[in-house]
Amino acid sequence: MSDGFNYQFYKTTSEAWDAMYQAIVVAKKSIFWEIYIFVDDTIGKKFIDALVAKAKAGVEVKLIIDAMGSSEFSASAEKICAEAGIELLKFSPTSPSFRLSNWVGRLMRRNHRKVLIVDEEVVFLGGVNVKAEFMAWDDLYVKLTGKLARPLLRGFAKSYISSGGKRRNVRRLLHPKLEELIPLWREKLHFIVHSPTGAVTPSSKRFFLKALAMAKETVNLLTPYYVPDRKFLKALELAKKRGVKVNIFLPLRPDVRLMELISRTYFELTTRAGADIYLLQNMHHGKALMVDKKLGMVGSINLTPRSFTHQEESAVSFTDGRMVDELNVLFNDLRSKAELLNIEKFRQRNWLHRLREWIAKKLEYFV
Repeated sequence: MSDGFNYQFYKTTSEAWDAMYQAIVVAKKSIFWEIYIFVDDTIGKKFIDALVAKAKAGVEVKLIIDAMGSSEFSASAEKICAEAGIELLKFSPTSPSFRLSNWVGRLMRRNHRKVLIVDEEVVFLGGVNVKAEFMAWDDLYVKLTGKLARPLLRGFAKSYISSGGKRRNVRRLLHPKLEELIPLWREKLHFIVHSPTGAVTPSSKRFFLKALAMAKETVNLLTPYYVPDRKFLKALELAKKRGVKVNIFLPLRPDVRLMELISRTYFELTTRAGADIYLLQNMHHGKALMVDKKLGMVGSINLTPRSFTHQEESAVSFTDGRMVDELNVLFNDLRSKAELLNIEKFRQRNWLHRLREWIAKKLEYFV
């Protein structure tokens, strides 16, 4: 372990699940987990059984699931967790409110993070949810080991309080320890713990725009859902004028048909702005960015309006040479498997495709 931390990337959902499960099984003090989609199917039940066993063994287990994303989490599973001593909270309940404006706002605000913290020293974050149908997906998750979890622990504590948990139960997670004020890893790692603030340019979005602005040679972007705005497209144009090569990797058929239709409405604008679009045959749920083979990022942030303005998100950016090199290998592998979008052929799609895309685009603010 150098610079106070170590790491490992996982490139498929099943690989990440295996690593997360093993980390839970060996937990000694605490398990804090906030996740967007958690379903107690064949995969989820395995995790619940492990969490129950640890809770009964005296490990502190706190689980925050998003009320909408995890709507399939059963009442029986909730009861099992409660009886075992697991503190299970739901972020932003979807039950109707008498004040319609408050209810709609609550429906829009989701906890999209996928952060697992074991014993306050082993961190998993990225794009991985828990549901059996995701087993065949490609994804991107990173495990970080060391005394570096404080920003994510603070983010977890705030989500816990927002979800109805008592502040006194997580007070110690909200304040840094003296030895963590100037950690060795801070020069090479930076955590993005994004929460909607109403700012004109949210912090997560600023990261993408800054990355494009600082690029000198290449930018590689991986996202399952692609709904850029004018600022992002303008940043692409400016990068092109500086001679920067921008490559955007997307799944050819994302799991959400609406997202595919909306994304397609931006293909021509994106290529005109100067980026190449690479389409992946398998569903890839990863979110990653690399700039000039010097800066990398992995997290839960989608390139969509909701991800920037209405969702709790998390990511880690890094300049550590080992991590950047490995992420570069991953992008090279994606390029070898992907098909470069032929924009001329794309322009020949029929009127029915265009009509569907036009209708779908009307809903882009809500995705």
